[in-house]
Amino acid sequence: MITPAFPLTAPFRIDQFMVAPQAMTALFFVQGGLAIAIHWAGVQGRTKLWRAAVALLLLLILVFFTLGSWGTSDTTRFSHYLEWDPDRAPPELLWRLLRPLLLWLPYRMAMVHGLEVSGYAAAAILLSSLWRARPWAGWWALVLTCSPMLRGFMQNAHSRQALALLLLLPLLLHGARLVRLDRRWLVLGTLLSALSHNTFVLNLPISLLPWLQRLPELSTAMRDRFARLRWHDLRHRWPDLRRRWPVVLALLVLLALFMIVAPIAWGRLQDYSQDEYFNQYPLTRRVGRLQWALAFGLLLACLQRRLDPRQLLACPLTQMLAVFGLLYIGIQQSIIYLWLPQVTCRVADGVALFLLIFYFAWLDRYRAHWCLLPVMYMTFQYWLEGRLLVSGALECGLDDNFLCLPDRWPWQVRY
Repeated sequence: MITPAFPLTAPFRIDQFMVAPQAMTALFFVQGGLAIAIHWAGVQGRTKLWRAAVALLLLLILVFFTLGSWGTSDTTRFSHYLEWDPDRAPPELLWRLLRPLLLWLPYRMAMVHGLEVSGYAAAAILLSSLWRARPWAGWWALVLTCSPMLRGFMQNAHSRQALALLLLLPLLLHGARLVRLDRRWLVLGTLLSALSHNTFVLNLPISLLPWLQRLPELSTAMRDRFARLRWHDLRHRWPDLRRRWPVVLALLVLLALFMIVAPIAWGRLQDYSQDEYFNQYPLTRRVGRLQWALAFGLLLACLQRRLDPRQLLACPLTQMLAVFGLLYIGIQQSIIYLWLPQVTCRVADGVALFLLIFYFAWLDRYRAHWCLLPVMYMTFQYWLEGRLLVSGALECGLDDNFLCLPDRWPWQVRY
């Protein structure tokens, strides 16, 4: 039962807030110092120091975003509903299964968000290690977690959507041949994503876009396999087929789950289309400047490497970078001209995530990592001037804002 003191509309909490711009700014500068240490350790080949700095950076990102997301609407209301009104808690199956654990977490959904953001940072660091770009691990992590293009995911605590998309990242990377993964992990990630948020039906096609480049190859392989298949050989191949039953079972479960989730998700998308609310984060000046910085970095890399236009157009990474860049611009136009902005604004952060991942991969492919500097400058300038240094003027308790911090220890919070 909902307690009478809990408001039914945002802002959802009217106390237990504070601002600490100096402390949070100092914490952010420590993260930047760790990124410098990671860069130096990577260049010098100091593996133990590199790993220690990476672990500390991930821990600070966890603390920073756990505290920073305390004052946002989703974090506040779901932390309350988990205990007092489970029917209004996150409706997806994954969150219902995790409910007992979430109730024990310090700051509840705020810490969930901190864990997810640190997961995004860990993904960037892991990719840098796999691609032998270890010096840039810290910078990639900070560019990803601090990007104004990912403001909804990182700074407005859209935790369920962020987790759903993070779980689809392996599918995108495998399809683009950036990372080789076992199919079982791809199926597991897709299943968990479907259980995380109903925007799965929108995010899945977006994450499958790199697979379109492989259609000719996949169709040829399937045709050759069926051409070689003889029914009398199945008896000899039966032991091999039996060993693959987990994959077959997982695919069947995925199909059944999709048939269950799709109608629910379609209903929610219809609700979104009828809703008058939509955010305009992709239209901010900071995002526009960052887009110009991305383009400028690409231009610098092309000039340094003297890349031929034909060579660029034939590169699969360039093609995917162009696809996601144009897709993000299309989302911006849909918000400007009101073409279902209630729906498109909810996939903007996901498209931006994939765009940045392909940007990192493109710079790595042409060994032009330093061309990330314009993007780093615009990202960190936005973070310091637009978020941290002005956070002391936030009216915490009268509005729900990122960087409204808890003013007490986790065991002292009243939900």
